[in-house]
Parts: sequence; structure tokens; C-alpha cells
Amino acid sequence: MNTPAHVIFNLALLGRQKQPQWNPLIIWGALVPDLALFGFYGWMKLATDIPESQIWQVEYFRDDWQQLFTIFNSIPLALLGFGLMLYAQRTGIALLFASAVLHCLEDLPVHHDDAHRHFWPLSDFRFISPVSYWDRDHYGGIVAPIEMVLMLAASVYVFKRVRSRWTKGLLIIANALPLLAHTWFTLT
Repeated sequence: MNTPAHVIFNLALLGRQKQPQWNPLIIWGALVPDLALFGFYGWMKLATDIPESQIWQVEYFRDDWQQLFTIFNSIPLALLGFGLMLYAQRTGIALLFASAVLHCLEDLPVHHDDAHRHFWPLSDFRFISPVSYWDRDHYGGIVAPIEMVLMLAASVYVFKRVRSRWTKGLLIIANALPLLAHTWFTLT
């Protein structure tokens, strides 16, 4: 799934109108699994002259990068953090880890060639889904619009529940970015 969708879905599932102080931690938890990916892409674009196609078809799949992505997408590690924070009665940090777990669970059904080892360190198994949220060879042309509609519906739900103008503005931007990206890649 695209990163903004994770944030919006996790806010819809974990956020509470009467406890808005937890929302930033839920947002960060939704972002954590993709942080290594952002670092990877930033490094590739800023520090190398590697063409875009090589970044995603070759460099992304190198073992060192895959291991880093694996750590950030590990359900067992996030569950361990969640359990430890519940035990320590740190509800906000527990929600951060719960949001990271949700991110990984949301990714499972929509990653084909780029599937992560979500069960590491217990297993190196990758669930290779028959569908992809982006790859047209694996129904990405169908899944991406469905994801955008679900994201918009969840945004309407979340928009009514958040108080902050900043959060409302970010919801609008979060919906616009994937729509613009989808339109760009469809037209090019």
C-alpha cells in the first residue's frame, strides 16, 4: 500500500476522538515500516547517479537493503515492542507499535515481487501475494483505484473525528498525493 493510506487507515482503526494526543504516535507507527524505504530512495537519488529503473529493479532487491527493510517490517519485533510497552503501561508507545503491526498486515495482501519477510526473525518466509498495489502485471490497475477509494472513505471518517487544522490539511494532502501519482504514472 502507499504510505499515506497506511496513516489514514491506522488513524481510522486506532485513533480515538477523545484521545487525540495518541494520533501523532499512531501516525509515526504507520510510517516506521517505510522509513528504511524512504532512506534507501533518498540515498539512491541524492548520492548516486543510478537511473530510476535500476533503483527499483536492481538496487531495491540487493541483500543489504532487503535486510534493512526486513527489520523495519518485522511483525514479531513490532509485537515484542507492543507487548513490552503494554507491560510498562506506556499506552502511546504501545499504539505506535500496534500501528506498525497494522501497517505490515495491510501490506501482506498487496505485495507481490516486493513482498517483505514480515515474520523475521522467526522465519524468512515471504508471502507473495497474487496481487500488487502498484504492479499492473499483478492487478495493480485494479487494486490502486480500490485503495484510493478506501483511503478516501477512511479519510472522511477520520476528518470528522480530528480537531486539528493541521491534521485535516494533512489528510487532504495525503489523499491528493497518491491520486496525483496514480494519474502521472497512468499518463506516462
